[in-house]
Amino acid sequence: MRLPWPVGAVLAAFCYPIALLLSGFLASQSSLLSDGLSKVPLMLWPFFAAMFSFASLMSFITSLKKKNLYKQNQSLEKIRGLSWRQFEFYIGEYYKNQGYFVVETPEGPDGGVDLVLRKDGEKTYVQCKHWKSSKVGVDKVRALLGSMTSGGAHGGIFVTTGSYTQPAIDFGVQHGIQMVDGGSLEEMIGPEPQNELQPEIKTASLNSVLCPVCKASMVKRVAKRGPNKGNSFWGCSKFPACKGIRNI
Repeated sequence: MRLPWPVGAVLAAFCYPIALLLSGFLASQSSLLSDGLSKVPLMLWPFFAAMFSFASLMSFITSLKKKNLYKQNQSLEKIRGLSWRQFEFYIGEYYKNQGYFVVETPEGPDGGVDLVLRKDGEKTYVQCKHWKSSKVGVDKVRALLGSMTSGGAHGGIFVTTGSYTQPAIDFGVQHGIQMVDGGSLEEMIGPEPQNELQPEIKTASLNSVLCPVCKASMVKRVAKRGPNKGNSFWGCSKFPACKGIRNI
């Protein structure tokens, strides 16, 4: 049920052919097995087909709910109104939209990892903290690094609706972990695309444009003061730890 819904559908479709093959194999061993045993797979395949079909249906319904959750909460204020589990689903849906294959860890102790992202042969661990007031300390970021090391992840992302302590920021930058706080999250999510060009800009901001200072991914920002007020530019996703910028 945690896998994409087509997986369950394919398994359900192959139950009968597999039952036929297994039944034929058992029948060929009639010298050792009773004739009745060879018919067991043919009797059981409807049960397994129904089980996989049900799992596929539940996965499909859950997928629709997560998509609606993402579409209906496109501001930091609304995101902070979600439950901690909904927040994890929300971030997972965001990365699915960026082309990642996303696996959510089961509920309970997560070992410092809430989401596992896979893309282009690389594995990235994501830790989500739905904290509104408390700052995320360095111990939480260190736990993510420990999971990355033990799990062989190529990278790590820490996402919070709040903010980080300075030691946490320094530790994350030192070890190449992308640190996303509430303000960065709101800019990263941004409004829903209104035309065909905006999705390309959004994808480029996360996957293509790299910071000239620390080589981290960059996000699209708008200058709020100074001579360039109102103009857009690429800002480092690790701001304020890194203040690298690029012109668009």
